[in-house]
Amino acid sequence: MSKWVEIRDSIVEALKVEEVGKDLKDRFVEWLEMEGVAFIQAFADSIIAECKADAPTETGWCKIRDAIIIPVALNIGMAILKLVIEKAANE
Repeated sequence: MSKWVEIRDSIVEALKVEEVGKDLKDRFVEWLEMEGVAFIQAFADSIIAECKADAPTETGWCKIRDAIIIPVALNIGMAILKLVIEKAANE
């Protein structure tokens, strides 16, 4: 047995994953809705800002990628993530 498997099994045993109940799931979704999304949004915003800052110096496909593709993809992804988490929190 590898060292990684031993570490993983000890973590699973310490957390007693099979005992995850509704309360823990609800608290996780609440945390994700309140803090997790804000962290992910800040990360996405920093990537978008960096792409938009680089776009004027790029040419060809890279200019389109940095000016449009990446920012739009991240914004759509964040909107979907927020919608999914909102629906999960209301269940």
